[in-house]
Amino acid sequence: MLSIWLAAATLSLLALLFVFWPLLFQGREQLKEQQRQSLNVDLYDQRCAELAEQRSNGDLDEAQYEALKTELDLELLGADGLEGGESSAAQQAPGSGRIIFLASAAILVVFVFAFYQYNGASQDIILTKAIQEKFAADTMAVQSGQNPDPALARRLMSQLEERLEKDPENVQYRYLLARNATDLQEYPTAINAYRAILEIDKSPLVMGELAQLLFVVAGNRVTPDIEILIDQTLAQDPNSHVALGLDGIRYFQAEDYQQAIAQWEKAIKLLGPQSAGAQSLAAGVLRARALMNEQGGAKQGDAQLLANSASVEAGSEEKAPAEANGQLSLKLKVELADGLSLNPEHAVFIYARAWQGAPMPLAIARIKVKDLPAEIELSEAMAMAPGMSIATFPQLELVARVSASGQAIPQAGDWQSTLGPVANSSTEQHRIEINTQI
Repeated sequence: MLSIWLAAATLSLLALLFVFWPLLFQGREQLKEQQRQSLNVDLYDQRCAELAEQRSNGDLDEAQYEALKTELDLELLGADGLEGGESSAAQQAPGSGRIIFLASAAILVVFVFAFYQYNGASQDIILTKAIQEKFAADTMAVQSGQNPDPALARRLMSQLEERLEKDPENVQYRYLLARNATDLQEYPTAINAYRAILEIDKSPLVMGELAQLLFVVAGNRVTPDIEILIDQTLAQDPNSHVALGLDGIRYFQAEDYQQAIAQWEKAIKLLGPQSAGAQSLAAGVLRARALMNEQGGAKQGDAQLLANSASVEAGSEEKAPAEANGQLSLKLKVELADGLSLNPEHAVFIYARAWQGAPMPLAIARIKVKDLPAEIELSEAMAMAPGMSIATFPQLELVARVSASGQAIPQAGDWQSTLGPVANSSTEQHRIEINTQI
């Protein structure tokens, strides 16, 4: 900000110098003119004295003296280029005009600076600097494993609110206010900011984020207001991953698991399977598939997964159709460690994921402890998201986990075992012994 004022002051001085430079020369010319007039007056007085002396000596009579005196007066006026009292006014005019000009210039400079301070972009420059400082501080905090300083966010919010009092329709500042308020969990402020933006611009991005915020405030429930925002967002932007995720939750709560999976898989594809958001949605897909299995209401898109799971539960050694179709598949034998006794009704999740990559399962099967030991086959047909199957990664990690809660996401107290790296083209049967408690 200081650099802006220094630049403005420098430009103002240059402008004033450009204007006043002719006046400086004019002042010098006026000084020379005054000196010349003073010399003429001295000569005039000297000649008058000589004429008076000649008249006193009798060299000139009264008529001659008056004629010569009149001639001197005319010469003096002619030398000055003035008549009568105009000489005094002419001498005073430049000085008084200069004073008026200087005063006007000073007033103009003060007015311009005051006008810019009130209506200019100085506050925007301050805000931009504050945003940059907060971003840099947050980045350093995250890199050092610490939480961002909330004081910076609150100070920025205060500056944004002050600026919005003068510019209430600034959508960018409203959006920054909403995001910072959300980070600080000041949800009423964030909701009001989002709604104020929507009164100006029906942005699908803003509608999606407002729907997500209202979902959190409502205790992770999709309310009628949220449903309206979801529908409006998807109508304008069918590829809004936020709205797709919330839409999947809406269908999940309505027990329409097939449609929930469809919406979540679209969002996973948009986010990228290795992103944190996609992994969270993938866990939802796992849960929806498990519930479909329990209810026996799987649709055609999950027929292959259910057929594989059913064959395992029935103890069948029938080969999966994936092998006949030329797709990659992995054969596993899963069993409990000797002496380990677990609840026969607890769920067992067997899946393959990328070796040292994203934890999202690429193929998964679900059985019960009472079915162990069991032989499982994981194939490409069990892909959890489009374009993310066991064929996508050359090296895989195989996981078998007993879940007391029935949740696909690992929980404290679960028993599991892992094996890897395993080539996705491997044809041998891999043995996994569940022997480690999380």
